[in-house]
Amino acid sequence: MTSMRTIVSFIRVKQWYKNVIIFLPLVFSFKFFLLPEFLLTVLGFIALSMISSAMYARNDIKDLETDKSHPLKKQRALPAGRINVKQAETIFGILLVIGFGISILLNVYFTLLLAIFFANTEIYSRWTKNIIFLDAFAIGINFIIRAMAGIVLLHTPLSPWIILGVFFVALFLAFTKRKGELITLEEKAHEHRVTLKDYSSFSLNSALIISAVMIIVTYSLYAMHGPNGDWRLILTVPFIIFVIFRHLYLSGINDTLAQTNEVFKDKHSLVAIIAYAIFTIILLYMGHSEIFGGNF
Repeated sequence: MTSMRTIVSFIRVKQWYKNVIIFLPLVFSFKFFLLPEFLLTVLGFIALSMISSAMYARNDIKDLETDKSHPLKKQRALPAGRINVKQAETIFGILLVIGFGISILLNVYFTLLLAIFFANTEIYSRWTKNIIFLDAFAIGINFIIRAMAGIVLLHTPLSPWIILGVFFVALFLAFTKRKGELITLEEKAHEHRVTLKDYSSFSLNSALIISAVMIIVTYSLYAMHGPNGDWRLILTVPFIIFVIFRHLYLSGINDTLAQTNEVFKDKHSLVAIIAYAIFTIILLYMGHSEIFGGNF
């Protein structure tokens, strides 16, 4: 009998942190402490996480043979033999039913976005992941869908700042992961990711610098006026810059963390992100203050 620990590992619960993006509209629309809206977003998070895990299961089934030769992926539940293909297919089906079942009960537009998320992930696994730069852009689209899912659930106006910011963050994370893989896997890199035969250190460094600058510029411009109509969020910019610099550093070393890009395994980044979240919520919900009204 397959253990719960094996199933949790197989469906990548650790990757659910990416779906936290769905909470951004809740926080920045000043609805974080409204119980109905908060619970609605939590349900949306669960539905999105079910679909995400379903796609991880599907990809593991599809890439079973190649994963067996990967230095890290061969340790996953399916290629390691801790779970068989039939069990994996059953889990995939159950996750899909739960995810779409919850979404249908919540919002028809939310369900549509999850369907697009599912389709884009499927297209990525079959086609776009093999095309240089387009692979990162496909990941960026899924991050945008996560943010839009939170927006449609709460019926809040579509924010171009959230869309742009989330997209640039997704590009940055995708490029840091590819650079980490290129350094860690060395001459065998292209055997595990087709695009790594086309990416070079120069192209990835250039893409990382551009996406990092765009994150800082986009967030800083947003923070100068912010949802409160003042510049209070400028005080959170140093947290953003620190996390970016930390990941630029990690992307340049031969390290498992750099290859997997699991941000929450790096304690420095984790502390900075938690501090940013707490500080941002305090600043947003502290009410009007003349301290942040000056423009000199």
